[in-house]
Amino acid sequence: MMLPKEAFEIPLEKELRLQVIKKEIQDCKDVEALQENLITCAESLMKYQHLAAKLAELHMENLITDFFSTMGIDVNN
Repeated sequence: MMLPKEAFEIPLEKELRLQVIKKEIQDCKDVEALQENLITCAESLMKYQHLAAKLAELHMENLITDFFSTMGIDVNN
């Protein structure tokens, strides 16, 4: 299953929120606050990437199990 092109486009409301965040970052002069927020952002990104990978892995396992079960093969042995 391929994701449609639209799945890679940020919706307008999120694009607006991103612009607000970018402006706040550009206007911020507190290096410590920027560092803390960058660390939090990196942690969140890593967690979301891990969750996305686990979801993809689980989905693939289910697809393979379903495929083999339609062929009469029990993969749980």
